[in-house]
Amino acid sequence: MDTLVVCIAAAFSGLLFLGVAWLTRAGYWRTAAALLSGMVAAAFAFGVDRAAFEFGWWTYGKMDTHAPVAAYATTALWFGGGLGLVGWRMIRNWGGAGEALYFIGFVLLGLGRDFALSATGIGFAWGEGYLPVAVSAASWLVIAFLVQLGMQVLVGSVDSDPLAPERLPALEPTSWPFDADGPRASFLARD
Repeated sequence: MDTLVVCIAAAFSGLLFLGVAWLTRAGYWRTAAALLSGMVAAAFAFGVDRAAFEFGWWTYGKMDTHAPVAAYATTALWFGGGLGLVGWRMIRNWGGAGEALYFIGFVLLGLGRDFALSATGIGFAWGEGYLPVAVSAASWLVIAFLVQLGMQVLVGSVDSDPLAPERLPALEPTSWPFDADGPRASFLARD
């Protein structure tokens, strides 16, 4: 893989992680747990990539038994930490439906990444048949599960910690375009 592409992807993943942590209103402990769980997910992905090379499911170039080690930063930061926090909020807000949507979406995003890498020819190549795609989908599902499990073990259930304070100003419906109690409100009420 091209080193520049890997470094840009890792930096972008870090920015995405910080943005998601801010937007989901995750507290410091939840954010740290997501990051640690993302590291566990990256270690798992490294092991899966090694096994995939041995069994011929996919490769990262002719001689590489795994992706460049820096490429696993994207798994730790974005797929592990960032999407883990998105999943945490989905499960917290929508319960079982949010959990199902999270796991399905996570697998689809992971497979989309794999297919995009293979289409660009950067270095990822699928093996023969449908088994490599099935193994990849199963590994993305396990990664999603590891991240959620790690956050629950380290911090607690999805609703055990309070949300961080609102970070974006909320618009009150009565403050725009005119205040409800202001002088213009009485003028508008006469119409």
